[in-house]
Amino acid sequence: MRKKSSDIGINISQTIVVLLLFYTLQGHANDKISITSIDSLSLSQFNNRDWDKLIATGKLAQKHNIDFKWLQQRVGYAYFVKKQYYKSMQHYEKALTYDLTDEISHLYLYYIGLNTGRTAFARFHAAALSDATSAYLDLKQYKLLDAVDLEYSYKIPEYTATHDATYKRFGLNSEIGYKFNLYQSYSDFNQHTDTTQIRQHEYFVLLGWNVSAKTNISIGYHYVGSRVILSTDKSFYPGNIFFSKITQQVNRFDLSLSGATFNNEWINSKQLGVHLGISFAGKNNIGLTSSYYRILESGLDYSYGRNVFKQTAGIMLFNRLWTEACVNFGNLNQFIDNNGLYFYNSLDPTTFRTGISGFWYVFKPLTVYLNYTFDTKQIIINRTSYHQHSITGGIIWKI
Repeated sequence: MRKKSSDIGINISQTIVVLLLFYTLQGHANDKISITSIDSLSLSQFNNRDWDKLIATGKLAQKHNIDFKWLQQRVGYAYFVKKQYYKSMQHYEKALTYDLTDEISHLYLYYIGLNTGRTAFARFHAAALSDATSAYLDLKQYKLLDAVDLEYSYKIPEYTATHDATYKRFGLNSEIGYKFNLYQSYSDFNQHTDTTQIRQHEYFVLLGWNVSAKTNISIGYHYVGSRVILSTDKSFYPGNIFFSKITQQVNRFDLSLSGATFNNEWINSKQLGVHLGISFAGKNNIGLTSSYYRILESGLDYSYGRNVFKQTAGIMLFNRLWTEACVNFGNLNQFIDNNGLYFYNSLDPTTFRTGISGFWYVFKPLTVYLNYTFDTKQIIINRTSYHQHSITGGIIWKI
C-alpha cells in the first residue's frame, strides 16, 4: 500500500528531530570531557593499573586537545610497563616540555635508554637526576674504570700457502662525565704465509660526546703498526687513522654520517659512511642497521674508488641472549669498521663477509660473546679466491 505524502513528510520531520537530538546529546557528552575529567579518570586508571584503558584515555584527550604533564607521565608509564619503550619515550619527552627539570620524566627516560641499549641517551638524562636518586641507582658521573673487555680470534684460511692467524685485543672504557665517554683499545695481529710473517700492533682511542639526548659526536684515532718479515728482511709500515661520526636519533631511527682517513708511506685512503638504523622495542628488541660506504684509495701508482655495503640484524632470541647477524658486500681492503675499532688491511683482501654473533648477559657485570665469520678472500697476484673461517670469543666486565 502506498504512503500518503503527508506521512512521508511526518517521517522526515521525525528523522530530523532524532538527528538533532543525537548531536545535541553528543555535544553535552563532549562538554563533560575536560582537563578535570581526564585528570581524574587517568589517575584512577593509573592507580588501578588499567594500562590499556589509560592509553585509550590518553588518545581521547589528544583528540580533544587536552594535554598536561601528569597525563603524559601516566600514559608514558603505561607504555613503559607494556615494554613499548619508544612510545613511552615520546610521552615522557612531551612531559619534559612542561617542566624541563622534572625528575620523574628524566628518571624514566634514563630507564628507557637502558632498556633500548642507548647508553649515551640514558646517561644524558642521568645528569638531571638528584644526588639522592643517583646514589640510590649507584650512578657516578666520573668512572675512570667503567668496563674492560678481552677478545681473542682464531682465523683459518682454506689456502695452504696462508697459515692460520690470531688476533688479540684488550679494551678499557671510562666515563668522564655524564656527557663524555672515552674508550681505548690495544690489539695484536699475527699471521704467517709460506714466505712471510705479518705482525701488527694497534692502539685505538675514541671520545664520544652527547651534545644532546639524541645527538652524539664521536672522534677517534687509530694507530696501525704493520711489520712484515720476509726471510731476513724486515719492513715497518706505521699508519694513522682519523675517524669521526655524528649520530642523530629520531624516535626509533638512528641516522649517522661517518668519515675516516688512513695513510702510511705508500697508501692514502678516505672513507665516507652513511648509516640508517631502526629498533623495535619489546620482548625481542629487534634492531636493523644498513650502512653504505664509499672508499677512495690511492697508492704510489694507482687511484680508484669502490663501494661497500653492510647489513646487520639483531634480536633478543632468549632472555639474556642477544644474537646478531651481518653481511658485507664489496672489497674490504683498507676498510675501517665498528666506529674505527677494526681495520682490515690483510695481504689478501676480503670481497664478501657474513657472520653471526651471540652475546650472553651472564649476570649484571659480565657479558660473554662468541662470533663466527665466513670470508671470501682474494689473492691479489692471480685474482683467485679462497675461503676463511674465523672464531672470535670475548668477555665484557662492567665494573
